[in-house]
Formats: sequence, C-alpha cells, structure tokens
Amino acid sequence: MNQTDHILLNKIKTGDRPAFMVLYERYWNDLYRFVFVRTRDKEVAEELLQNLWIKILENTESIQTDDNESAKGYLLRHLHYRVIDYFNSYKKASPTISIDESEHSIDITDTEYFEILEDHEISVLFTMIDEVVSQLPITEQKVYDMRIRKNMSVDETAEALGISNKTVSNKLSKAIGEIREQLNPEYQSSKKFVSILMLMEMFLK
Repeated sequence: MNQTDHILLNKIKTGDRPAFMVLYERYWNDLYRFVFVRTRDKEVAEELLQNLWIKILENTESIQTDDNESAKGYLLRHLHYRVIDYFNSYKKASPTISIDESEHSIDITDTEYFEILEDHEISVLFTMIDEVVSQLPITEQKVYDMRIRKNMSVDETAEALGISNKTVSNKLSKAIGEIREQLNPEYQSSKKFVSILMLMEMFLK
C-alpha cells in the first residue's frame, strides 16, 4: 500500500532518506512538466525544482497536505509563485497559465515532453548510480547500502561493520566521489543528476 505524502513528510522530517526518494520519484515528472511548460526553459525548470527539494529537506513542516494527505497542490502552488518570481526577476512577460488550468490547454505534446526528459529519466539515473556502486570495494558498497538505502545512522553502520565512525564517513564520501567520476559524461552536466548527488550529500551531514 502506498504511503501518503503526509506520512512520507513526517518520515523525511526524522531524516528518513528512502521516504524522501519515494516522494522525489512520485512527483518529479509532474512538477517538472508544470514548470517547463510555463518557462520553456529546461535549466530553469530543473533549478526551481532543485530549490523545492531543498526546501522539503530543510523545512519539512512548511509543506502542507490536503484532506487526502497529498502535498501535490501545495507543491504546485509553491512552484507557481516561483515561476512568477522568475519572470519578474528577469523582467519578462508574466506567464498567463493558471495552476488550475488543464494541462491539455498547453501547447506541448506528451511526445515532445518525454523526448525532453528521455535522457534524464530518474530511473535511468538511479540504475547508472547502482551500477557504479556495484563496482566499488565491498566495504564502500556496504556503507553506501546501509547509509543511503537502509537509512542507518553513522553509529549503526560503524557498529554493524566493526569500523570507526570516521571510516564510515570516509568510505561514503569515496563512494559518492566515484559516482560523480564514473557516471556517463552526458549525465555529469545534468542538473537532475547534480541535484540527486547534492541532496544525497545533504543527508550525510
């Protein structure tokens, strides 16, 4: 059974990394599309979404949910105002599309949209990251698995592996560094990939 956004947000507030990634994957495409069709700028769309994910991490309690425990309406409203800020900042014409208007009224086809996202699908990126991790030294693989996938603390990971807290931190830093280094060059400039790594690194603090 799928967890509601309200449940996920409560878990994220306690530092639950898997819960954050569930929410991230649940809404990335819808939110990206919402911003892109209004700005027609892929980099702006990715930057606004990256800022939103940071807000969710740093100020989880500010994210509101509706009667169905869904945060989608709040997230769309937040991005709506960020798009307006973007146009005002650059003195461009303000967007005329309301957040309440149907997506079908937007002059962009699903085919065009998914072609834009094709090289940056979140599932593809995670698959590539997992491939890099599978080639790491066994201790780094275990540290990555416990800290990132299983949401274990530094203390828990150190105790389970019989190593020091400092070694845990060092091994995880090396793993993330290797992911950065080894990922296909076409993804190294992707803001979505950079965003994933940045958020991952925020969890390590």
